Amino acid sequence: MKIKLAKFWKMSNYEKLNKFKFVFAMLKTKFYYKFFFKNIGEKSIIFNPLYFGNPDYIAIGKNTLIRAGSRLEVIQDSDSFFGNLTIGDNVNIEQNVHIVCGGKIRIGNNVSITGNVAIVDVKHPHDDVYSTVKIGSRIQCKGNYIEIEDGVFIGFGSIILPNVKVGKNSVIGAHTIVNIDVPSYCVVGGNPMKILKKYDFESNEWKRIS
Repeated sequence: MKIKLAKFWKMSNYEKLNKFKFVFAMLKTKFYYKFFFKNIGEKSIIFNPLYFGNPDYIAIGKNTLIRAGSRLEVIQDSDSFFGNLTIGDNVNIEQNVHIVCGGKIRIGNNVSITGNVAIVDVKHPHDDVYSTVKIGSRIQCKGNYIEIEDGVFIGFGSIILPNVKVGKNSVIGAHTIVNIDVPSYCVVGGNPMKILKKYDFESNEWKRIS
């Protein structure tokens, strides 16, 4: 205890302020947010969010960190159907991440989601050009999904679109649009997305895809 206090007093004033913010977020998660979410595991911390929608349909695992500016929202497709958003253990979700779930979004364990990422399984039908309802208010959710398996890294500003699966330990490059499945142990990037590298377990190395 004395060693921890000694380290604290040696910090700069700005580092001390950051420490206070961290402790405040930890306490607010444990004694406030926990009562609104479906589940929040031990040692998980939520910093100041932009918006939470229907958090009673959101489950967060253990030791997960959600930075400031996040939008986590589960929306209703009909009077009886709500989506289901599950975030695993040891996940870090960085600043301004936008996750909107109308069907089913599952984020596995040990996933890193960097800043300004959007993960959305909601569709906005635009077939009826005569409808007086604006396209942004038309939603189709039921049956949609996004599955992000364990160990995935999602680069800054990427967008994960509905009905895709991102395989285990894959890397999504910055500003990538993911509109098709990503195999496990791959590096992908671009718009349209393409596979750049794949891990070869026989040679134990990443091999570039020509």
